[in-house]
Amino acid sequence: MKILSVDIGTTAMKMGLYQDSVQGLELVDSFSCDYDVNIYNDGLHGDIEPEKWQRAFLDGCRHLSEHVSAVEVISLSGTTPGLTAMGADGEALAPAILMLDQRSRAQAAAIIDRVGLAGLLEHSANVPVAGGCSLASILWIRENLPEVYHHTRTFGHSNSFFCGWLTGRTAIDPSSASLTALYNTVANDLRWNKDILAAFDLSEDQLPPLCHAHQSPGRLKPELAALTGLRREPPVLIGGNDAVLAAYSVAIDSPGQIFNINGTCEITMICLDRCLMSPNYNIRTHVLPDRWFSFYVMNAGGKAYEWFKSLFCSEMDNDTFFTEFVPSAIDSWLDRQSGVSYTPYLMGSRYSLEPLKAEFLGLTQETTREEMLAAMVRGLCEYQHENLAEVGAELTLDNTIVVSGGALNEAIIRAKQRWMYNCDYRFEAESSMRGAALLGLKYLQL
Repeated sequence: MKILSVDIGTTAMKMGLYQDSVQGLELVDSFSCDYDVNIYNDGLHGDIEPEKWQRAFLDGCRHLSEHVSAVEVISLSGTTPGLTAMGADGEALAPAILMLDQRSRAQAAAIIDRVGLAGLLEHSANVPVAGGCSLASILWIRENLPEVYHHTRTFGHSNSFFCGWLTGRTAIDPSSASLTALYNTVANDLRWNKDILAAFDLSEDQLPPLCHAHQSPGRLKPELAALTGLRREPPVLIGGNDAVLAAYSVAIDSPGQIFNINGTCEITMICLDRCLMSPNYNIRTHVLPDRWFSFYVMNAGGKAYEWFKSLFCSEMDNDTFFTEFVPSAIDSWLDRQSGVSYTPYLMGSRYSLEPLKAEFLGLTQETTREEMLAAMVRGLCEYQHENLAEVGAELTLDNTIVVSGGALNEAIIRAKQRWMYNCDYRFEAESSMRGAALLGLKYLQL
């Protein structure tokens, strides 16, 4: 059985060709393609043309041409929201609005004013914020791009658009729908919330049908099968949110398990057996029944290291910076008191209606770049500690945190043990791509 896993990431598409074998799910071949996102209007707007996703997929199929004719199922993983306005034929009418976007702060505040914070938490489990809330982005489009709104047939996420392009039938899964402010996240009943829709004069007809992550809305279109070499016209699974599928790939499925992803963003996820709603973090459904995740995001995790290097260590190559400078700076300040502090909102905050920004405080003429780097790492760790303390007051947390991601090394793990949470840390090579492939295997075995 061969499975094509497609991970529509924020800044890159990854595709993997998996095969079920006696050793388990085996990666046979893979492809990766970076693409640029649009950050403009002083960083308040963040979006991408979905055509870039389509081109990357076609390039990937050409790269994997030796194997694609045998593919039996395609499974999707997607950055969310990636809110896309789609026309009657499924075409994107405007760039997809990414989680980094901040344009809809006023609309997010209006949602809270009209529905009330308690009502939103009771049903959708999340407080609307710019970029991370589909409803806020939809309202922004209605108010600022009336022509786009008028011609939109369906508002969906990245996997909704992509599934629609591949099959002609769009859909959305609960892990992706969780942050729309329109889904019954607490009940997780595959139903849109009619009361919230009505409060903003919206209809279920403007949203994709809901289905489980391992279900398929349809098979690959014949014309795309001919173009890509996917001759079996395989069914396409709607899949789920990329971070949720990354957790799924490393078997995060029991209450209290902790997963810390260190990529462009830093995300801490705690598996829940009930919704523990809070205005201080997000809730996503798992792709498994009766499970949710608390979802705490720092928009600039690994991105902060890239920024620091470009500004303060531009003479270093990446290897020197991450393998020599970062460990040396962290270890020299791990057990010393520093007067320098870092506020970590380099790319804003998902949990504030205000445009928060980063800052260093306590600098003197004796401050070194090593001390500043250590302060930045400490600020990122303390940010994640706040969430672990809040959820830990309601739920017994595991004594091990599973960590993953490219923005990670042993010195950063030592910093996490000192400033984030004092426990064991176990590195696992997570993969949203592999998580989607596991959904494909589940589908084939049903």
